[in-house]
Amino acid sequence: MEYLSRVLGKMSELPDFRYHPMCKETKLTHLVFADDLMIFCKENLKSIARVMEALQHFSDATGLEANIDKSSMFVAGVDEETRHDMLKITEFTLWTFPIRYLGLPFTSKKWNKMDYKQQSAMFILPQSVVKLVDKKCRDFLWGATEDKRKVNLVAWDKVCIPKQNGGLNIKSCCKWNIAAV
Repeated sequence: MEYLSRVLGKMSELPDFRYHPMCKETKLTHLVFADDLMIFCKENLKSIARVMEALQHFSDATGLEANIDKSSMFVAGVDEETRHDMLKITEFTLWTFPIRYLGLPFTSKKWNKMDYKQQSAMFILPQSVVKLVDKKCRDFLWGATEDKRKVNLVAWDKVCIPKQNGGLNIKSCCKWNIAAV
């Protein structure tokens, strides 16, 4: 996918390509998740055409193609005729809110505290990940680095107890992970 990233990067330098308004400052053109790809651009026909040309160039060079049957696009703030023309150029299906991606709600609005609470209740992190997070927190607290180890002056369990009980009230990721579910 590195080559695709370079192709999309070159595409973004073309004079008639326009970034999505929320991606302009960071010059974000795409996100890749495992075998999924999200491409962002301004909702105009020239930008959509540039994206399709970039995908075709990638396909010609690598032999890999997007599965049109599994491809969809989300369009907002454009008239019906433009939307129809975009769908005609891409041959994608139209995606409408509410959208779920990898089991999570994908919205145009910022998540609030309740959204995070509901989603965190659905997932428990693997023990290996949780232990690694706790280790990184311990290393930070004691000033350890990958090159320089430090002695832990107090047991991690003691550090995690509330301040009024003599601890530092640092949250243990292991315990938080269980409590969140």
